[in-house]
Amino acid sequence: MSSGASHVVIVGGPEPEDELLAIVLDDGEAIPVFSSEEEAREFLESTGDFGREWRPLEVSSAALAALLEHQGEEVRYVVLSPPPENWEGGMEVRVVEREMLVNLLRQQAETATRRSTGERRGGLLRRIFRRVSGG
Repeated sequence: MSSGASHVVIVGGPEPEDELLAIVLDDGEAIPVFSSEEEAREFLESTGDFGREWRPLEVSSAALAALLEHQGEEVRYVVLSPPPENWEGGMEVRVVEREMLVNLLRQQAETATRRSTGERRGGLLRRIFRRVSGG
């Protein structure tokens, strides 16, 4: 996933200003993040009338990091591509701590920026060898 990679969140709600959808887990709230608009739509359709006020929104990795960071302590987790609500039984979801995902997305954006500007850092040994060889 590069900084240009797209992710899909769900926005909307009953208020005049759009907000990110948060779902309730056993130990707190989570923002669902999908890898495609189709997945997000399928999830919304499974929620019945509730889903009518919400819509998928494709965002870049950098925008996703900013949106998640804006949530602050209110939302502790991110759920990666949760299955539709109508699945019965012991459904497992992939949960990531929000702060951990934000840090990963920021690191990826920094790496992509360095690559696009031609900055070459390389590994520790590569940098040492460059210094020793004068390169």
